[in-house]
Amino acid sequence: MGSGVALVTGVTGCVGRAVAAALRDKGWSVRGLVRAPVPDATYEAHVGDLTDPESLRGSCTGVELVVHAGADLTDWRPGRRIWRVNQDGTRAMLDEARRCGVSRFVYLSTVDVFGFDAAKVIDEASARRVPRYPYPRSKAAGEDLAWSYHGNGLDVTVVYPTWVFGPGDRNLLPELVRGLRDDKLVQFDRGAPPIELTYSVNLADAIVLAGTTPGGAGGRFIVGDSYGLTLGQLFAAVAERIGARPPTFSIPFGAALAAGALSELAGLAGIGTGSGRPLITRYAVRSVAGGMRYDVGRIRSIGYSPRFGFAEALSRSLAELEMEHSHGR
Repeated sequence: MGSGVALVTGVTGCVGRAVAAALRDKGWSVRGLVRAPVPDATYEAHVGDLTDPESLRGSCTGVELVVHAGADLTDWRPGRRIWRVNQDGTRAMLDEARRCGVSRFVYLSTVDVFGFDAAKVIDEASARRVPRYPYPRSKAAGEDLAWSYHGNGLDVTVVYPTWVFGPGDRNLLPELVRGLRDDKLVQFDRGAPPIELTYSVNLADAIVLAGTTPGGAGGRFIVGDSYGLTLGQLFAAVAERIGARPPTFSIPFGAALAAGALSELAGLAGIGTGSGRPLITRYAVRSVAGGMRYDVGRIRSIGYSPRFGFAEALSRSLAELEMEHSHGR
């Protein structure tokens, strides 16, 4: 594909902002879908909302490539909104893309749609075993919609990121840092479960590659950076860099699931947390500590290689997190 105009949804989020930067580096003109004007934006902004199809009108005019990174990431009592964003919003974006003659549409799914089977290595040919949690179910529904639009001039590509961290991360690293500093983090199975990470900047390179090369059209790509880390090694690395003590207490995986269930009940009752959000959920336990392993050979077969190793990626991410914290964000 050429370097024309690309629309990025979720452009203010961790992945979307990295994708916008990666596209600009490749010579693309970037248009970002935003819900409100962004001061000093480095891209053309289209103000709209995935839950309001009419507001998307014109967002894809003159666009060659859409990277649909916008999503509701809520994993606790999300209600109807998660479906309005992740399923209905995807349909609205696909409709607008087709109406405007967009050539390529990249949909960001999640490896969680393949389920939590630690007994085998998961690849793109693995059967989908979507867990009964709203986030993976809604993302799977959005993916099904995307494939139903594939063809007749609109080529779809689906990317399945593993656990993402990087500038703008609101989930993995902030929770780890908070848990370590508050001395509330525990190990699962003595830190032995493997965890597959992808740095947002590396992931953006993979998304742009999959979304712009001929071999990526109609393709499905799991993206991870093959750092070869265990959960314990991740905890220790973060702890060392922030000057905290890594957790020494460990609980078995089954006990962690039980703790997640109790924490959810406490959250429902508003016990122990002002927001009502549990300290831990069963979904988080399964996703983070389930010990899944992924084959990333397909994305590498079209030329992907992570630009940043784990040490540098972690340092950059924590520096950004500290800067945001110092500015009260």
